[in-house]
Amino acid sequence: MDPKDSRFSTQISHLALDIGGTLIKLVYFSPNGDNCEDGSIVVGNNGCSVVQGRLCFAKFETRKIDDCLDFIRLNILQHSGVQHARDKFSVKATGGGAFKFADLFKEKLGIVFDKEDEMHSLVCGVNFLLKTVPREAFTYLDGQKEFVQIDHNDLYPYLLVNIGSGVSMIKVDGDGKYERISGTSLGGGTFLGLGKLLTKCKSFDELLELSHQGNNRVIDMLVGDIYGGTDYSKIGLSSTAIASSFGKAISDGKELEDYQPEDVARSLLRMISNNIGQIAYLNALRFGLKRIFFGGFFIRGLEYTMDTISVAVHFWSRGEAKAMFLRHEGFLGALGAFTSYKDQSHSTDLKPHHHTVERAVVKCSDDDSFRHIPVTANVNDGEAIESRRLETTVVTSPRILHRNQVYHSSFVEEEGITKACGCPLLPLKSHIKGPAPVSEQDRTDIVDEAITFFRANVFFTNFPIKSPADKLLIYLTFYINVALKRLEGCRTLAVGTKAIINLGLEDIPVPGEAGFPFPGLFSLPSSQEEADLFRNYLKQVREETSGRLLSVAYRANGTPNKWWLAFAKRKFINVVLL
Repeated sequence: MDPKDSRFSTQISHLALDIGGTLIKLVYFSPNGDNCEDGSIVVGNNGCSVVQGRLCFAKFETRKIDDCLDFIRLNILQHSGVQHARDKFSVKATGGGAFKFADLFKEKLGIVFDKEDEMHSLVCGVNFLLKTVPREAFTYLDGQKEFVQIDHNDLYPYLLVNIGSGVSMIKVDGDGKYERISGTSLGGGTFLGLGKLLTKCKSFDELLELSHQGNNRVIDMLVGDIYGGTDYSKIGLSSTAIASSFGKAISDGKELEDYQPEDVARSLLRMISNNIGQIAYLNALRFGLKRIFFGGFFIRGLEYTMDTISVAVHFWSRGEAKAMFLRHEGFLGALGAFTSYKDQSHSTDLKPHHHTVERAVVKCSDDDSFRHIPVTANVNDGEAIESRRLETTVVTSPRILHRNQVYHSSFVEEEGITKACGCPLLPLKSHIKGPAPVSEQDRTDIVDEAITFFRANVFFTNFPIKSPADKLLIYLTFYINVALKRLEGCRTLAVGTKAIINLGLEDIPVPGEAGFPFPGLFSLPSSQEEADLFRNYLKQVREETSGRLLSVAYRANGTPNKWWLAFAKRKFINVVLL
């Protein structure tokens, strides 16, 4: 068969992670095939290589790191870094978790972390957004949101306040020029930790939602409570200013259970936000900084939080300084790590291309083409993962996009491998009897590749063949598609196993026989002996695939894994499943 057959032509994504004490943030690039032919690189008028695509974002709670691992597997993102050898990929990572969880990611996904400094990544991420994304920065005060036009020639110096589990305050003087000048341990981790103890909320989002419904004045002692409802005008304090967070709990004679949890959450949020705003301004004053950018997932675009921080900065600066926020504040570190990917052919990083990126994106500023779209995907036990996608034109070196859209087999040149019907009889990690050579247990085999790549490759209607092993990969992808179809409606592992056993009892046609799914993909057998050899190999590799597929299609407790069974409805290269 002609390897260029149009039935048989992927998705490059560069992955970067920021693993904090509370949250894991992911950024990865994925090309947008809607605006370019076959996802190819388009040469622009300025001679640069332009790739239409999306920057995709996702976050997970660090305590639920297995959900993050599942998400990476589902999207085949473990192969989205820089490949150094077979099965060895390095992925950019920053944050303390890049050290703490390095062994876990290596064991579970085969990922080796290429670690980037946390502060450096934060600064690079902010600079990237401020220089590249139109309508990224904005102010929020008294319910009014106003976008800020950033003058790239007058950006520095500024103060970056990153609110994660704790808070870091960084004075930024230019690209690569920064200094951590202060911080506080009272940050997002404090809010969630105290919130869980005081309100029994189990997640950050639940605690934030609860705070929306509360009234902090029930618990906070206000200036008016001390001055009989009047302002303390001599020093500029209004009657509604907080004199003491949680102060009313001193004299109310109430226990914790006597207060509404939403009021406690609101007071806690106000206390943390006020404290951060005040400390931020004092550090800005110390260095004569007028611009203060706030980032980190503590903010989450929550109006009440932004207003509290803004009021604190406005009050203490007497209106001379402004708090500014970022639309994509939670992914600063991950974005910074993402921009550090290097062109492996020339060992030059992405920074020389930033100005080109800015020009390409700024052209689209009138229609605000950098927009984020809420996406939710349910995982274990109904837990939700929130993802956001930035849609834009990304300009970079073409060599960075070193894969097409289909994932191909790595078994390109296997010397000494027997062939039947033009198909290499590749080694298997299998104890099932058959003609396949035995593979080393610690090596990836063709079944591993087929299962790993399935949820990406199944979406494609074309598959360009680059090696004979790709033919076997196509066959196994189709077989997995058939097997998942048989597992539809099988609500337990026991029922699913029975369905797979029945599939294994069916006749296995070879090229030239009725029922073979890909006429022309393999050559016809030259003898009955070759036909029997190929049939026995297909039987062995199908049985091995079935066993491994069951281990991912069902969880350890025997319940279906919807992250897999949902793919039963797909049609690989438009072949109808009967």
